[in-house]
Amino acid sequence: MTAACVYDGSLTAAPLNSQLAGVLAGLVFAGMIVLISVQPEPSRLSSGVEPGRRTEALVLLVGSFLALLMAAFLFGVASGDTGCARGRTVALAAGGLLGLGVLSMFGGLCWLIDQYDHESRRATRVTLFATYFVGFIVIFYLSATVRDYVDDVGAELAQRRPDWLPTVINRYYLPVLEGITVLLLLRSLVGQYIRRPRTETSELTVLVTAYVYIAGVMIAGVVAVQATQLDPTRPITTGYFTFATLTSIGVPALALVTQLLALPTGRSVSVAPIRAGDAHDHG
Repeated sequence: MTAACVYDGSLTAAPLNSQLAGVLAGLVFAGMIVLISVQPEPSRLSSGVEPGRRTEALVLLVGSFLALLMAAFLFGVASGDTGCARGRTVALAAGGLLGLGVLSMFGGLCWLIDQYDHESRRATRVTLFATYFVGFIVIFYLSATVRDYVDDVGAELAQRRPDWLPTVINRYYLPVLEGITVLLLLRSLVGQYIRRPRTETSELTVLVTAYVYIAGVMIAGVVAVQATQLDPTRPITTGYFTFATLTSIGVPALALVTQLLALPTGRSVSVAPIRAGDAHDHG
């Protein structure tokens, strides 16, 4: 390996991505503080339960904050790494966290808007559609990042690169993940307009999503730590190359699916009329 990369596109963009992830993490943290400090209004639903739960929004924003914070740090590490394969590996782990952090931001936004869009939920449905659109962008971003990593860094392995790995990335990863996302989008649209579900998304689903995000941050940290221990004067090993590639496609894919499952349903809920006593108390 040489000190200068012949495929340094992702390393060149690493400082900008680090700044972007840091700014987004700051915005998410500020939103969490506001969400904790502002007291919500009493519910006007006949069931007495808010359709959009602030707790769910806060849980998703915590996962987003951790992912963006780690992404900013790892992009910073990659931008200063003189080892080409090492820097690309760290940037690969950071890219997945950046995409997932942005997606979880929109997931938390869906729950926040859903809290104040009690009756028609038109705003909630628009935000849900935007979140799925962001999900497709994240899928394309992850697929392109991993494909470039396999083609460029894997070229150093020559005959030692697993032949099945490019096939999985190029032929199966993107179509399968896109197909799952389309099915979840159709499921959401059916629940909004055709056959509305009786219950809202469970708290357990949102909590599992947060734990998956935390596990993804930890795994990305392990990948980055192992990458920094590689000898920059030697080619990357086949075992670590395979491990870094599979974790960079598997963990983000699982986190993306659980995040889409943790969105509010967008179903309409009847609002109970304000009683005279309640109006007097609010006045």
